Amino acid sequence: MRLILRNNIFTRVLLIAITLVFHTNGALAQNQTQEFESIAITYTINLLSSTLGNARVGQFQTTLTHDENGYSAHSTTKAQGLAAILVGDKQMSCEFSIDQGRVLSHNYAGGNKKTDEYQVSYDWDARKINFVDGEALDMPPGYVIDLCTMNFAAALLKDGGLTDEVLYVLNGERKRINSYKLRSSTKETLDTPVGSMDTIKIILERELESDRTYSFWLSIDHDYMPIKIEEARSSRTVTILVNNIESS
Repeated sequence: MRLILRNNIFTRVLLIAITLVFHTNGALAQNQTQEFESIAITYTINLLSSTLGNARVGQFQTTLTHDENGYSAHSTTKAQGLAAILVGDKQMSCEFSIDQGRVLSHNYAGGNKKTDEYQVSYDWDARKINFVDGEALDMPPGYVIDLCTMNFAAALLKDGGLTDEVLYVLNGERKRINSYKLRSSTKETLDTPVGSMDTIKIILERELESDRTYSFWLSIDHDYMPIKIEEARSSRTVTILVNNIESS
């Protein structure tokens, strides 16, 4: 039973790492023209847990490329220690565009290091999320993204979007949609392994579960890409901190 419990915990930790999220009409107008440069960011994943103690779980890398068709992102999580034994490495990919200052997802897939265990497409006219295995989910009304596009959606919310709105985030592996609201947006200078950076820090809290939060530190000098991400709940905190940035 303990092995199963640990497996489940480390699976959730790696899912958090792979994500590695986020209006008023004024915010929409401010964000409307933003585009991203191609970039690759590598992060170190650390776990602080009241039951498992403190541990370095592995590394997370996300790569973004841009062409005339929009954006393509690919993320990998390389586990280490017990996490590597229990769950191994994970990968995730997606394609999206930016529409009126917001991420518009086209497709989304992920799974283990070599195989996509789930594949998702979006029918925005019908407001349907379609899985390759034939299952489908109805989109809730409002802003819908997924775990793969979460970082880039977060970068577009630097001006405090979502003031009175819900953000819906699809977890493709679990076929589940979670909802978040913006708690705060502040400026903060952050020391990192690649230097001190001025950031916008936004905190999102899970609806009906205010003790579960995502925090994003968005680098002003790097298209507001997250350089630190923190997922917190009562029993643990997972921190993902940049250790390398390569931009075009």
